[in-house]
Amino acid sequence: MKPKFFNIAEIQDTEIIEDESPTSLVKSGIHVQQFLQLHEYRINSIKDLIGQKPTENQVYFLWSVHSFNAFTFIPYSIKECGQVLELIIATYSISTRIIEALIKLIDKGLVLSVHITISDSIRTRLPQVYDQLMILVETKPVTVLYSWNHSKISLIRTREDYFIVEGSGNWGENAQHEQYVFLNSKSVFEFRKNEILNAIKPRTV
Repeated sequence: MKPKFFNIAEIQDTEIIEDESPTSLVKSGIHVQQFLQLHEYRINSIKDLIGQKPTENQVYFLWSVHSFNAFTFIPYSIKECGQVLELIIATYSISTRIIEALIKLIDKGLVLSVHITISDSIRTRLPQVYDQLMILVETKPVTVLYSWNHSKISLIRTREDYFIVEGSGNWGENAQHEQYVFLNSKSVFEFRKNEILNAIKPRTV
């Protein structure tokens, strides 16, 4: 059966407003589990759009409305392919709960290595997120580069696949009408990896 690339009736979802105040983070373990379960549900929205994961050198062009965000592609990749060996992220912003969810996935052995390139304005825009990132670098297999960055790219390497996700969505919980390009290509993966790790100039924060 030919996969349905776009059907707005099937991807509508109620937007959930997330509370990231200090009080809400007291029970972070429960919240993180609920957050991951939410994205387990949202995996179905991706599956409804593409039918199956992209094969080698195959690309999908996606449009979403509240139904998933950039983070959802991580549990999707784990569900479809197993362990993520390497995760490289370029983003303007990231939420505290996504950081906590990444920690959970790392601790479970589902994600082995993470690199985050993020806008250096995060220090003043979201100081709580900045503090979390600083702790993350000290305690987990994570590196962070701060730069004048506004790109949104995710590189997800599993044992057999090299996924690239590019689009308008940040690593946050404010997804609106977003567009994504989702492809599987080792050559594009290596090209983007080199650009993110070596071509973007770091800045002191």
